[in-house]
Amino acid sequence: DLLILGTDRRGAIYGIYYLCTQILGVSPWTFWADVPIRPKDRITLPDGFQRVDFPAIPYRGIFINDEEELEKWVERRMGEAPIGVKTYEKIFELLLRLGLNYLWPAMHVGSFNAVPENGILADRMGIIIGTSHCDMLMRSNQREWRPWLLSRGYDPDSTRYDFSIAGRNRDIITQYWEESVIQNRDLEVSYTLGMRGIHDSGFVTESFAGLSGPELIHAKGELLEKVIDVQEQLISNHVQQPPLKLFIPYKEVMELYDAGLEVPEDLTLVWVNDNYGHVRRYPGEAEKRRPSGNGIYYHNSYWGPPGSSYLFICSVPLSQTRNELKKAYEEGIRKLWVTNFGAIKPLEQQISYYASLAWEIGREDALSNDETEFLEKWIDSTFSGGHGKRLAQILTEFDQLTDVRKIEQMDHDVFSQTSYGDEAAARLHRFEYFFRASNRIYASLPVQERDAFFQLILMKLHAAYYTNAMYYYADRSNLCMSQGKDSSAVIYSNLSLDFDHARRSMLYYYNHIISAGKWNGMLTPEDFPPPRTAMYPACKVPVNPSRDTLIITCQKGETSQKTDANGTEGLTFVKPAEKWFEVANAGDTQLTVTVRSPMWLRIAQPALPEIPEPADEAVTEPVQSMEVVIHGEERFLVEVDWDQIPKLIPEDVELPDQRETGKSHAVEITGEIEVSSMMTGQVITVPVRVVLYPGITLFGREHLVFPPHMEDDGMLRIEADMIRDLSGAWVRIPNLGRGRGSLVEARSEGAKLIYEITVVSEGSFMLEVHRFPTLSSTGRIRIGVSVDEGEMLVLES
Repeated sequence: DLLILGTDRRGAIYGIYYLCTQILGVSPWTFWADVPIRPKDRITLPDGFQRVDFPAIPYRGIFINDEEELEKWVERRMGEAPIGVKTYEKIFELLLRLGLNYLWPAMHVGSFNAVPENGILADRMGIIIGTSHCDMLMRSNQREWRPWLLSRGYDPDSTRYDFSIAGRNRDIITQYWEESVIQNRDLEVSYTLGMRGIHDSGFVTESFAGLSGPELIHAKGELLEKVIDVQEQLISNHVQQPPLKLFIPYKEVMELYDAGLEVPEDLTLVWVNDNYGHVRRYPGEAEKRRPSGNGIYYHNSYWGPPGSSYLFICSVPLSQTRNELKKAYEEGIRKLWVTNFGAIKPLEQQISYYASLAWEIGREDALSNDETEFLEKWIDSTFSGGHGKRLAQILTEFDQLTDVRKIEQMDHDVFSQTSYGDEAAARLHRFEYFFRASNRIYASLPVQERDAFFQLILMKLHAAYYTNAMYYYADRSNLCMSQGKDSSAVIYSNLSLDFDHARRSMLYYYNHIISAGKWNGMLTPEDFPPPRTAMYPACKVPVNPSRDTLIITCQKGETSQKTDANGTEGLTFVKPAEKWFEVANAGDTQLTVTVRSPMWLRIAQPALPEIPEPADEAVTEPVQSMEVVIHGEERFLVEVDWDQIPKLIPEDVELPDQRETGKSHAVEITGEIEVSSMMTGQVITVPVRVVLYPGITLFGREHLVFPPHMEDDGMLRIEADMIRDLSGAWVRIPNLGRGRGSLVEARSEGAKLIYEITVVSEGSFMLEVHRFPTLSSTGRIRIGVSVDEGEMLVLES
């Protein structure tokens, strides 16, 4: 016999869906992402099999927010407007299949209360309904307040949603709340108490217009306490079983709370992150002892001011969600978790991970403790072929890259093409790798799995690649114009437009082609009500064509040097590194150029045969040569063959003992890369230097040893976790560094990190420290920095 038991109705449902997912192979995303069911001829369970499980967080839910796209889809696909029972039935089923039990329903496009069958369905299916920080007592003010006033015969233009106006105005608001409590009193719901404006706006108190400063704060606090007393009484009058009651100190309400607002002990305090997935406030010791507990409102999607929103692609890394919610749990936030997931799609991956984390947080063996391992298992349970391990690594790195700059917030010249060895190109190459690797996996899948793979994995990788490429090439066109590379500017402008077109084609494919057009209207980042995603990067092209001219640009610190017949500033190597120079023609003609370089340099080049040197030419040192056809520009990557360098040190150079540091001058090996064009009659040289510092990099004529963190081109970069040993005061937070690597987090005041660095220049330098904004907003956050045990410079925020 197969027995499924639950301690309550949801427990039995979870047991059934565990069997469906883990044993029968039915994905929770069968409807919402078209994941095909894997049919099985036979199901077997071992003798004595049992699964006993329970969730760590009692109330685990999502917030459907900024749902205009979902509404468009619902109207087309489900035939109802606004979102109603047909759609909510599918949403409730998804939540239960994922092990969730709580929902803040859509609030922009309609009112959950307006269709009483919505609440009845939720209660029958075991989903607890609540409302957000600005919608009190199960009301959805944006869509309910004015229609309700009209339905009751009140003048909506003279009645204010303002409790500071005593008398009839206050009575009407109380009636408005009371009717909602009566409608929902027999259903399993939560009530948010307190007051804010009609729609995510500040607490309105017109009667206090003559007050300011502490006096105004005090008056607002007293009024809010009175509001809560009235709301508590309404619930007590009409609801028999004590419901879950929430107070959410968000935005201006937090100021009132910190000023001494008294919140009844039977209200669960729900803390809010900063809208970008950073928890900035935790309950204090007294708040942890509250019998009603603490909750959190978290974000994986956010509609804010222009340039601040992220509604297209979730760019909050799973590692960040894991780290922040784990700390929240450790700080006593264990009663309720609710996360804003926008319109559900395309955040399927994030919702799946969050649901797992909310169920098993606090367990040492929890799969969600390692987001990469979770992704590997999630992918392999969803798709055939065993691609989980490779894709999990791609998606984890993808999270880090998109977190540095969200797709929706891309802009002109965000990433430099002339600093850090061309940071913008390095990013673009990673996105291109994700794009190509995932495309190959897509092509290898059975046809019936490809639509789901495109929705869950491929779309966001394509979107990021296309967006970063269109901005990269637009920036490149502007840079080339400043360097005189007119023909290249035209090429890159066209490439930017090509990638823009590719992105729009991808969006069309998502909405109209996959799953026979099932998701039409669901993914419209360029049509979405403001703010839209980043679009139309500015390109620059020449007005008139330029004459053929050979131009060399060279990597050098923070500038890219345009050259003339006198050559460039050149390349300097002090340690193993890959550097570059570029060869371009200002005009439209294809130039054939010859590139000659010393044998101790390795130059990556197009796959063309080398040109032999003329037999009668006098050559004083070994030289390698190649002929290259240039149309626009070509970049050449240069590396030093370090095995050859010790042999090139002149015999008359006295090498000090490695212990005698700083007693000898630097040793230089010099050469040049020569670029010539018979068509333009130009010969341009790129000086190349290898600089060895006795006692630092030079330890003899047979081998070289380099320190781990050494200045190069006036700059050095240190990843936070690039340290041999972390004391007990520090812990590594994996997969959460700025674009790569891990964070290190102090667990005690005064914790120190010591990095060994080597600088070879004199003068003043800028120190740039990247800090993850995750600490509590109360008190001071200070970082002290000193060099060689010198004076401590204190940075405070």
